Amino acid sequence: MRAVLRWTAIGAGLLLVLTAGLCLASYRKFSANITTDSAAEKVLAEYAAQRPPSLVPHARNILVLGADAAAAPERDGAAEEGAGRDAAVLLHLSADRTRAAAVGVPRDLRVGVPGCRRPGGGAVPAAYEPFAAAFRSGGAACSIRAFEQLSGVRVDHHLVVDVPRFGRIADAVDDGTGAAGQDPRRDLLQALAGAAKGGRGSLAHPARLFGLLDTATSAITADPGLSSLPALYGLAGTLRGLPPGGVTLVTLPVAPSPGSVHGRAGGNVLRHPAADRLFAALRADRPLAPDAEP
Repeated sequence: MRAVLRWTAIGAGLLLVLTAGLCLASYRKFSANITTDSAAEKVLAEYAAQRPPSLVPHARNILVLGADAAAAPERDGAAEEGAGRDAAVLLHLSADRTRAAAVGVPRDLRVGVPGCRRPGGGAVPAAYEPFAAAFRSGGAACSIRAFEQLSGVRVDHHLVVDVPRFGRIADAVDDGTGAAGQDPRRDLLQALAGAAKGGRGSLAHPARLFGLLDTATSAITADPGLSSLPALYGLAGTLRGLPPGGVTLVTLPVAPSPGSVHGRAGGNVLRHPAADRLFAALRADRPLAPDAEP
């Protein structure tokens, strides 16, 4: 998860684009860099009847996925060998926008992955697999359906970031404390929320800013509701406006799997009833306890 969610400089860069007054040509270039994932939206529409409802108006859940673009779209072996290249975080924004929670989904968490269509054609049957396998099987739509099936939590938006492009970006927005990379979820939220205030590293040097922003925006794929600079800036502004203590970092409670799959280590499974309580709190838009049972 660490390798993926060091993408947090995306938010930093986007805030700087919109607050530093870059020229219109640059704005258009960076906006055009962002890939819109309309295909996932169409697939999810086909399964609308199977998706959980949104129980609290205006609360929002954004599934952030990381993927190595060079990895083969296979289940099992590819998912196991892709350690550190696939990850997910659910970013929950409360309805009143006074709270946010970043819920880490372990890549080796065994879940029921629904039958999905590969982006390039062909179908993959439903199976009990690591959560990371869902993305390789059917892209963001498959990951969203797997998470919703697991949790009963409606996913409103999604972001996918290309892992290999983001190795240097978190360092560029490091505030000088050396904390970047210690907790990828905190990196994500702090970079989104604090970049407009300025920072050390590459973002403080205009000569290097253009290339950094070009890399960051080129590595983003998002649903139509988030695939623009204004939309991402709005997300960043929401996080920046949270009161002190308004951000909670949580990891899904898991336990080692009692068995193995296809001769491989069994990975992890949800730890009940802690996981049930966490999902219930997300559905009801209730606060979560940080990195502990809710």
